[in-house]
Amino acid sequence: MKEKYSRGELSKEILKGLVLGGFIAVCFVAPNFAQVAKLFDARNSNDRWRLRRTLFNLTKEKLVKTSYNKKGEEIIKITGDGSRRVLKYKYTDLKIPVPKKWDKKWRLVMFDIPEVHRKERNALTSKLQDLGFYPLQKSALISPHECRDEIDFVCEHLGIREYVNYFTLIKPENEEYLRQWFNL
Repeated sequence: MKEKYSRGELSKEILKGLVLGGFIAVCFVAPNFAQVAKLFDARNSNDRWRLRRTLFNLTKEKLVKTSYNKKGEEIIKITGDGSRRVLKYKYTDLKIPVPKKWDKKWRLVMFDIPEVHRKERNALTSKLQDLGFYPLQKSALISPHECRDEIDFVCEHLGIREYVNYFTLIKPENEEYLRQWFNL
């Protein structure tokens, strides 16, 4: 388990698992912690201790809470703060899926974000460049891959959806240069 999860990664995976359907809450009902340990490939007592310590720290940070049912079985649930942390992880880990075959369409993201939202505007520009967009202008970036869902998620996360427009283009003016840039 030590090689599989670096520092902080185990917490991240536990929180993601809770958001995806509470698999840990179901597993913790089982006696002796065995199912959870198996889920995270905890093979020895050190791994199981690390898993328990991580869950204790998540509880201490109020990202998860522990409760007990009538049978005295421990149930772990994610809190609102934990859900927000998972959204932050999703934002950080966001990637645009690259299809095997290009559909010969271009995706243009344009925005006109007021100065009061300068931090969000800079964050959007930075995120789009991290996602592989090419900047045509300061507020117009282009990509050859379908990414409407990812752009919607980024805009909702930053709270600037109303200022951002998404277009699908067939043949932009500088297509040859863009094809070279994206190796198409």
